[in-house]
Amino acid sequence: MATSNPDLFKVNLLVHKEDQLKIEFKLVKWLLSSGKFIVIFVEIIVVGAFIARYKMDADLAAIKAKIAEQVPYIQSLKEDEILIKQTQFQLNTIKQIRQESPAYTSIMQKISQETPQDIILSNVALDRTRTYPTTSITITGTTPNTISLAAFLRALQKDSSLTDVTLTNLSLEEKSDFTITANLNGKGGS
Repeated sequence: MATSNPDLFKVNLLVHKEDQLKIEFKLVKWLLSSGKFIVIFVEIIVVGAFIARYKMDADLAAIKAKIAEQVPYIQSLKEDEILIKQTQFQLNTIKQIRQESPAYTSIMQKISQETPQDIILSNVALDRTRTYPTTSITITGTTPNTISLAAFLRALQKDSSLTDVTLTNLSLEEKSDFTITANLNGKGGS
């Protein structure tokens, strides 16, 4: 049988006065050695944050001042911006109308090429009807010779950009007055 040592299991929960001084001494020693580096590090962080905040506030104030300086200039450009937007809108509208409208210059060139020399045209009216893309043409003129009128009418009827070419009015006097109507296909003349 083993003998047990009664001092082996003794626990002393009371701290002696000498040991208490040792703990305070150890704490002071730690504060003077390792703890001062931690305190210095924390102070550096706090000072750095203060400096960064001060710099950011100064930068923010400088940016606000620059913005305040630019506001009158930007406001002075407001009328120019409105004018530019209006111009862009007008250009887009013109572009859209040109894309949807017949090529009037080429239509007039075709009509002038098909017109015999002895026919005098007094009016060429192009009317875009509500049923887009139909554009009606009304040609009025005079001719001393009905043969030239017949040739002109046949030439217009053969033109693939024109449909429903019809002689709607003819007066047979000294000079024959006539009216021809037709419709354009699509944009016609393109």
